[in-house]
Amino acid sequence: MKTKAHKTTILLSLGMMMMLMVAPAAMAQADSEPPTDVENVRATAENGSVRLTWNVAKDNDIVAGYKIYYGREAVTEPGQDYESEIDAGNKITYTVEGLENGMTYYFALTAYDVTGNESENYSVEVSATPMAYAQDTESPIVVKAEAIDKYTVLVTFSEAVSLPSTDPQSAFYIVDDATSLSLNVLAAALNLQDATGKSILLTTATQKAGANYVLTAGIQVTDKAGNPVQSGTSDTAVFTGTALEPKVIVPDGDLLAAAEDTTGPSLIDVQVPDDTHIKIAFSEVVELGPTPAASFIITEEADSQKLLNVLSAVLSDEGDVVTLTTDPQKAINYNLIVMEDVTDEAGNMIDVANNATVFFGGAPAEVVDETPTIVDESPLADVTPPEDATNLQAKLLEDMLAMLTWTPSLDTAGDLANYILYRSTDGTVYGEGVVLNPTDREYTLKGLVSDVTYFFKLTAKDAAGNESKGVTTAFKLELPKTGPELALLLLGSAGLGRLFIGKKKNKK
Repeated sequence: MKTKAHKTTILLSLGMMMMLMVAPAAMAQADSEPPTDVENVRATAENGSVRLTWNVAKDNDIVAGYKIYYGREAVTEPGQDYESEIDAGNKITYTVEGLENGMTYYFALTAYDVTGNESENYSVEVSATPMAYAQDTESPIVVKAEAIDKYTVLVTFSEAVSLPSTDPQSAFYIVDDATSLSLNVLAAALNLQDATGKSILLTTATQKAGANYVLTAGIQVTDKAGNPVQSGTSDTAVFTGTALEPKVIVPDGDLLAAAEDTTGPSLIDVQVPDDTHIKIAFSEVVELGPTPAASFIITEEADSQKLLNVLSAVLSDEGDVVTLTTDPQKAINYNLIVMEDVTDEAGNMIDVANNATVFFGGAPAEVVDETPTIVDESPLADVTPPEDATNLQAKLLEDMLAMLTWTPSLDTAGDLANYILYRSTDGTVYGEGVVLNPTDREYTLKGLVSDVTYFFKLTAKDAAGNESKGVTTAFKLELPKTGPELALLLLGSAGLGRLFIGKKKNKK
């Protein structure tokens, strides 16, 4: 009995051991689910190489590594394959060496797990062209700017430059040197007639003939090595506005007049000189409706049911600025809405996407002191802060960054020392401010969290320590679309690289 029982125990133990030994192999064979497709692949050209980065892929087991497929031909059709393949191992950055400078290479990635399952699809294809000047560390400089016609400005740099792929016009800021009013930049593109790649063509709102404009290029403009324009004197140029009508060149060389104006005016700036007046600047000459005051609606930002009464609306001699007279304003934020009976000279109604803004009211009215002046040889204390900056706006840039831009303070007294930028998540309590230079007109926002609404307040401070009430704006960082959805959205966009998500072929 003991012997039998003992043998049975041994047999059972051996059976259990065999099951434990076989189980992992059986489980491994059962895992046929591949990792997810690799997303957010980015390529950076360097000297004789390309540096790739990407997001971590997901798997039901463990992602063991990544494969890089690349070649000198884009893979856009079924049946095509890449020339070369590299096992990058389990990392999310890799530099592909030994590439030819001046040659464009195309890259796509897959992920594989511990059992050898590989992603079903290539990642979105990216491309890069290695260049010897990738070691360049000098930033491009704005050499000059000149008005080609009343809607076009030619900007020349010290070297070949690149523009951001999204909203390239946001990289440029133009202001009237005499009035500090912005000249809206509607579009920006490389000058295709310039083989050196050093010049950019800007499409602007209607320029004022003879006006001196100051153009500033932002850090989004880079040279071919990726060095951004540096803030300071090297990023600006002055040009004179013109009344010349635009011309376009057709293939046979004839000159034709520009296409008929079909774009409505846009609201570009709001200033509050005192607590009963508001100055509104438009992108071009406008015409008001039969009852001008009724073309403008002002409500309190905190309560849209509370209106600020507009008593009159008067158009400037130039035709692009309207001065409103209102009931006394409170020191609060107001919403301004321009109605669609405000048109340009061609009869185009105001752009529905740019006909509203938020501004800070309650600017102190000028007080005339008629009492006799008492002569005092001691200097009077400065208690008046500089005027606020205006047109504070936040825009999304590449790489999940955002940028604030603004129209500079009028600085009538000439004593502006610096700006201070505050941030809040509720619009009421602001944290410690960031001190900015008085010449700054933009600020890159970092460390923002997606889907959180941020409130920003920009104040102006003079050398005596007087600080203005500030101008405010709100911004919400929203994650861009990724993966196949992004590929379908951008498929075929020029200059953005190949966005074909291809099924891998000849996969073993």
